Amino acid sequence: MGKRHTTGAAFTLIELLVALAIFSLAAAMSGGIFWSITKAWNRGGEMLEQLHYGEFAMEQLVTALRGAAWFPSRPEAFGFWLDPRGGTGSSAANEISWVTSGTAFLPPDSPYQHGLHRLSVTVDGSGEDRSLVVQAWPHLAEEVELGGVESWRVAPGVDGFSCEWYDFEEDRWSQDWEETNSLPKLVRVTLTMQKRKDFDESLELQRLVELEVAPDLPGGERRGRSDAREARRDAAEAAAEDAGTAGGGSSSAGETPDVEIQVDGGSRGGGR
Repeated sequence: MGKRHTTGAAFTLIELLVALAIFSLAAAMSGGIFWSITKAWNRGGEMLEQLHYGEFAMEQLVTALRGAAWFPSRPEAFGFWLDPRGGTGSSAANEISWVTSGTAFLPPDSPYQHGLHRLSVTVDGSGEDRSLVVQAWPHLAEEVELGGVESWRVAPGVDGFSCEWYDFEEDRWSQDWEETNSLPKLVRVTLTMQKRKDFDESLELQRLVELEVAPDLPGGERRGRSDAREARRDAAEAAAEDAGTAGGGSSSAGETPDVEIQVDGGSRGGGR
C-alpha cells in the first residue's frame, strides 16, 4: 500500500502580517493609555504639592492676621502698612506689615515667640526661587532698616501676593491704605502659585480675614452724616416739587406750605 503524506496546518504570510498589525495597534493603545495615566498622576502630584505649600502659607497668614494687636494708647506703633506693589495681578508683590502676638511664621528659636512683634509679608525672588518671605522685628522700634532684618522663606513656589481692604465708606475693595495708625476691619489676601508648564492656569488661593481688634474709623460716621444730608436735600426737593404742583389747584396758590422733614442721621455701624 502506498503511504499517504499529510501536511500540517500553518499560517500564511498575510495572516502573520494581520496578526502583527493588530498586536502593534493594541500595544500602541496600551502605551498611550499608560502614558496618559502617568502624566495625569504626575500633574496631580505637582498640584497637591503646590496646594500643600499654598495652604500652609495661607493658614499661617490668616492666623497671624487674626492675632493682630492694636492699642489706642499708641496707635502709631500698631498700625497696618500696605504697599500695593504690582496691584492685584498674578505676579503682584504687595507687602503688608502689622503687629501680632501669635507664633505664626516664626521659627522655633525666634526671640519673638512669647511677645508682641511686627511682621512683614511679601514675595521676593525670581523664577523658581520666588517665594513668600517674612520678616519680624520689635514692634516698638522707632526706625528699622529692613535690609538689616533677617528674612526667611515660608512657602516656595509663590509667584504673587496681594492684599486688599474693604472700604465700608465706598462699599468696595481698595488698596489705597493711608491709615498707618489703625487697622482695617476686613482684608482679602490672595496667593498665586507659580504656573507649571503642563498647566493652563495658575493655582490661586484667597481668604477673607476679619481683624476683630480693628477700631472704628471716623469714615463710618462721616458717611452716615453725608447720607443724612443727601436724604434731607432729596426730600426737600421732592416736597418743593409737590408743593409747586399742588399750588396751582389750591385756593392759596401764593402761599408755600411749611414742610418739616426729619431724617435719622445716626452713624452706620460699619467702619473701616
